[in-house]
Amino acid sequence: MRLNISRNNRLLSSLAFICPTLLLLGGAAFSFFQIRNAADSKLAAARARSERENDIPFTKTARSNLTDQPIQIWQNTQNVRDVRRFNGFIYAATDGGLLQFSEDGKTVRHFTVLDGLTESDLTCLAVFNERLFIGTNSTGLLAFDGERFENYLWRDREAKTVSALLPADGRLLIGTFGCGLIEFDGSRFVEKTSESGRLAKIIFLAKDKQQLFVGTFDDGLWVEEAGGSWRHFTTASGLLSNRIVGIVTNGADVLVGTDLGISETNQIEQPDGKPFHTVAGLPTLSSLVKTGDAILAVKNDGEVFTLVGEKTPTLSPVSVIGTAPELTDARLISAENDCWLVNSSGIFRRWQHSFARFNLANADNQPTSNAISALAVDESGKIWAGTFRRGIDIFERQGRRLAHLESEATREINFIRTGKDFVWAATNGGATRFDHSFHPQNLTKNDGLLSNAVNHLSVGDNEKTDLYLATSRGLSFQTGNGWRALTTVNGLPNNSIFTTLFYQNSLFVGTLGGLAEIQNGRVVRTITDANSKLSHNWITSLCATDERLFIGTYGGGVFELTKSGELRSFAPETGRFIVNPNAMLTDGARLYVGTLSGAWILDLTTQKWLHLTDELPSQTVLSLSGDGENIYFGTTGGLAAINKKYFQSSK
Repeated sequence: MRLNISRNNRLLSSLAFICPTLLLLGGAAFSFFQIRNAADSKLAAARARSERENDIPFTKTARSNLTDQPIQIWQNTQNVRDVRRFNGFIYAATDGGLLQFSEDGKTVRHFTVLDGLTESDLTCLAVFNERLFIGTNSTGLLAFDGERFENYLWRDREAKTVSALLPADGRLLIGTFGCGLIEFDGSRFVEKTSESGRLAKIIFLAKDKQQLFVGTFDDGLWVEEAGGSWRHFTTASGLLSNRIVGIVTNGADVLVGTDLGISETNQIEQPDGKPFHTVAGLPTLSSLVKTGDAILAVKNDGEVFTLVGEKTPTLSPVSVIGTAPELTDARLISAENDCWLVNSSGIFRRWQHSFARFNLANADNQPTSNAISALAVDESGKIWAGTFRRGIDIFERQGRRLAHLESEATREINFIRTGKDFVWAATNGGATRFDHSFHPQNLTKNDGLLSNAVNHLSVGDNEKTDLYLATSRGLSFQTGNGWRALTTVNGLPNNSIFTTLFYQNSLFVGTLGGLAEIQNGRVVRTITDANSKLSHNWITSLCATDERLFIGTYGGGVFELTKSGELRSFAPETGRFIVNPNAMLTDGARLYVGTLSGAWILDLTTQKWLHLTDELPSQTVLSLSGDGENIYFGTTGGLAAINKKYFQSSK
């Protein structure tokens, strides 16, 4: 009994010592957890506050369908930017809309602005939340569920170019050229920034388990760690260039493709010093990907290489079957166990150790280029479509291409004038006359022109004595004794001439410095902002109907020269805008004006203006022409043929 009491006393004594210690330790642990929880709460609150501050206000709009309207879109769809599988089909983003292919490469459907696209110039694709997301060149982000399109626009930022898309960790990462790096969870847009601020000019995104890689156009490579810290690598870190075109992670090694070649490091966690060393110099490298166990690189001209070896890698050529001679804008895409080569001539798919053409669409009836800079309809109803860099296409009214005319002299087309027995083209290589057999005759400086850069021309009753050429150095015109010239020495407001027009026994000449009226080879009047209500001196286009002369300007919109000789501005009705060079047309009932933001149309009877935007393949309207049935709109995204009845129903 005494033993038990003694043992109990010792136990109580020990407990008396341990309990305060346990209580002290417990209190300390409790305080530690309190401090940690408080810190976590503060960190979470700070993170939430930061996310709220980085929240991007946006507008989501369901796009309307115009396929039931009397409108046709003619586009080139060969220049492909990206490829993805979605809902059992293969989709391609092009600068002429969205293409849907079957597994064997047959075109199922061509989606245009009439189907709900905001524009034709598409940049990239990604599948996220069971929808196909589409990047555009100027109108933000599109989402497609297989039937309908929705447009997301960020209200607080101007530049809307989406340049890269990447689904990762339940989010869609959106790389933009001017809006930063944006994260989308399906309901909110949040900007991701580095410690230095916004990430600009993003052109490539990639991710592995731990790191996010952000490649830029001219600011090198940014790498985000799982904890949210960023590292920055440039040429000072050993990269060959600051333009990043591809990232490949290969175990502990990271290969970075730039436009000058490939660099490698196994010390990506060390931004200081020069962790990168050169693997291969390859000028005009445009893409670097890993597909299966192969690492592939491609140059801008479509030449593909595989990286062979580990210690001293070398580049071995890969066969590409069926490439075009002038192929450009080549890019490799590795997605969904496929490897694609896309470029200006279509899509190629990798089979075993080579690439072969995938899309089977025939481009023979498509415009050679989507930048339609000049339009005219000849006496037989053929449509002449001049392009910015690829000469002239000639179409039937139904859209079948009859011919393509291109040479050194007729490549960059500024204007086309048709007559009973001729077609004249004003180009940057002079002026070219075509006969009924499309045979060209060229006029250049060697023949007496002031300059080869001919922006416009007017032809009177006699081609030999009434041919006036608007050049960058003055007005060249033909007389019975050869070529004469009018410049600022003779009274022109400026030597840079953009447009000419015969109107009421005078030739009106639009220049960079104002409008001139010419009679019998002499300047008899000039109109500028110094002596009239003209707000902008750069005259880009002239158009007349009955007794009304309309003047298009660069920045001031449209003016009318009244019978009294005064100028009237239409800016109160339309606002001020840029009228593109020689992008004005009248059919007697309406005046059509091409701008950087669609077409403005004036009903000459009601004097009411209509603004045309969604119906056009691009809102940059470069040229206009028409016949008895249609008005043709040449844009940077292709050609639209709109039946005149549509404008009557749109009043």
